[in-house]
Amino acid sequence: MTASETTVVFHGSHVRAVDAKGRFNLPFQFRRTGAAQGTERYMVTGGPDGTLNLLPFSEWMAAFNRMRQREPNRSLRDELRRMSVNSRVVEPDAQGRIAVSPEILSRAGIGKKVLVMGMGNYLELWDPDRFAAYETGLGDADTDFLNEFFR
Repeated sequence: MTASETTVVFHGSHVRAVDAKGRFNLPFQFRRTGAAQGTERYMVTGGPDGTLNLLPFSEWMAAFNRMRQREPNRSLRDELRRMSVNSRVVEPDAQGRIAVSPEILSRAGIGKKVLVMGMGNYLELWDPDRFAAYETGLGDADTDFLNEFFR
């Protein structure tokens, strides 16, 4: 098997209820293999387009360390600080719930429901109504993208 065949790829979406403590069930399709050993860890952080992103901890660390390899400068340090200060480690509890503070959820407009969407090596967290409005504004799919994807 190649590395790409063993990498977990997140795809699809699920809407979950969010309780008053910011907990929601992580869909079992998105659970990592470490769940059985109790080593399943994620990093929740702000992402592009006003989303929250949920990355397996190892993916977040690889991305953070990859960015640290760039030429050191003030701009790089600012961006690394921004990623660090706005990131939190989360682990599913025994019921498979992820707890994200209501303050962090509110940054992405997430209240009583969350849309958990697979994006390859990470998950996006959206308010379902906000995503529906976003999706409406997308228009038709890019034919060149679809042709390349399905070639």
